[in-house]
Amino acid sequence: MPTPQPPHPVLSPEALREIYAHARRDYPSEACGIVYGPRDRPSADQATACKNIQDRLHAEDPERFTRDARTAYNLDARDLFALQKSLRGDRPAKIVYHSHVEVGAYFSETDQAAAVFDGEPAYPVEYVVVDVWAAGLRGAKQFCWDPGQRKYVEIGDYA
Repeated sequence: MPTPQPPHPVLSPEALREIYAHARRDYPSEACGIVYGPRDRPSADQATACKNIQDRLHAEDPERFTRDARTAYNLDARDLFALQKSLRGDRPAKIVYHSHVEVGAYFSETDQAAAVFDGEPAYPVEYVVVDVWAAGLRGAKQFCWDPGQRKYVEIGDYA
């Protein structure tokens, strides 16, 4: 079975600090954002906080969007447009991040389903999930698409 192949994007210390600050700021809701980096290097060095629109979606249609922002995230259309547009430029999106509130940093079944379209990755990015609690942060984990297993698997751990 094939395994994920490097080079994987690596968060710069500055980008990781920004992601952690965003997760603390948005607690007890899930934070979400996109990290960009130079096309010719694996560095992911520009974290951009996005707005989690899950509460709005839940309020508008609670039957379809059963969860609120404490347990789910959804990127705004403008953020998805910026992600798509970046893929044609010199600093493409490399990582989409979000936080999990008081449940640990793992790639849930919901995360898997949202990251895949028609059995393939929806975007050519990896994912970072931050573990945030009232008492603070407990790190983050990175996930990439494994074509052999046809799902996202853990490949990195940020303390």
